[in-house]
Amino acid sequence: MKTTATAGRKILFLTLGDWPDSTRLLAEFGRLGCACAVMSPPGFTTATTRFAAVHFRLPRHRGLALGLLAARFRLEQANREWRPDLIVPLDDASAWLLRGLATDRSVSVELRYLLEVSLGSPSGYYAACSRTHFLELATRIGVRVPTSRAVDRAEALKAAAAMDFPVMVKSNQTTGGQGVTIARDPAELAASIEASGLGRGGLLRRSEGAARRFVWRLAGVWTPPGRIFELQQFIHGVPAMRIVAAWQGRVLAGVSFLKACIGPKPFGPGTVVRFLDHPEMEATATRLVAALGVSGFAHFDFVIAEDGGGAFVIELNPRTTGAIHLGRLFGHDLCGALARHLGWPAETPETVELPKEAAIALFPNEIARDPESTWLRSGSGALHDVPWDDPGVVEHCYRHLLQVHPRHAAKIAHLLCVKDHSVKTSA
Repeated sequence: MKTTATAGRKILFLTLGDWPDSTRLLAEFGRLGCACAVMSPPGFTTATTRFAAVHFRLPRHRGLALGLLAARFRLEQANREWRPDLIVPLDDASAWLLRGLATDRSVSVELRYLLEVSLGSPSGYYAACSRTHFLELATRIGVRVPTSRAVDRAEALKAAAAMDFPVMVKSNQTTGGQGVTIARDPAELAASIEASGLGRGGLLRRSEGAARRFVWRLAGVWTPPGRIFELQQFIHGVPAMRIVAAWQGRVLAGVSFLKACIGPKPFGPGTVVRFLDHPEMEATATRLVAALGVSGFAHFDFVIAEDGGGAFVIELNPRTTGAIHLGRLFGHDLCGALARHLGWPAETPETVELPKEAAIALFPNEIARDPESTWLRSGSGALHDVPWDDPGVVEHCYRHLLQVHPRHAAKIAHLLCVKDHSVKTSA
């Protein structure tokens, strides 16, 4: 199948999970002169950004089932009516769904072609959708990874003992640090397995998991076996990430960050980051992108060993992240690099670059973690990365933050320069 983008500058963004910081990608492409459309349920943050010219609605849902089942029909409709040049996922479920649809023969040839153009080689899709397949690929090409093994409940204790405790217990296809626990001994390992619904008990939990996998397969998502999970060697160190823009397996631009603060602890996404110049992370991501044949965006999580043992890649997120726009502030314009590679006329937005040592408190993540955070205080030296030029997003996030932290309404209003913090939280 031919894998070159058609002429134009129209991008359709799909989101099945309401991640407020994902609006930053639309803003970046909007500033480059691209026409942006978003497909999401109503009430999602992406529907409030001024950079989305068109909104294709998915059913309102609690969970993902309705959105997943409706997405195929709506994507076919959007492709016929709006004719996007790229389709970009904004969350993990969307990334997995699009890769499933790209190889589903019941999907129209036109949509499958567009998805392959947007996402890259189908040979890398399984690894993009499964921790197990990704870690096997990383091991095979010789990049630094923790010792890992795909196991079921019966094999887990023996495998963990061979690795030596503590070990990480990771379910396949989870997001935002969910489905990841640390087991320091056999008792904690057994408890982690039961809590995740992978053990003998919990009939209701196991039934819910089976129903979820059935719906996901029906929608077109490729799903790994439900009883298999990943045991991984625990690496003592600090978390980091590398974000890349790529085309047909070649990195066009990338940027790395150290996660100075995360939330929720201990395995959530970064809420405060610092720029990081790390050649091994850059080289590892470049090799993985080539092996996966990625087009679009990818985000690799690392742990930098505290004993000087190097950077271990631990996970692939086959989509962008809310920190992607920060690359431009350090001289790495990922969205601009992709637009220019596709031949889209694009002027680089005016940018004031930050000092390399600057800390950045991500919005709204750090307020959601702790409105009283020292990183948000005047004099902390950290940049609070509020999208002041996208007031609809700021207001939407403000209302949500009031619901999460009602006792901190005055503080949140102060941080976001809101004079009247009596806004109804039911909006």
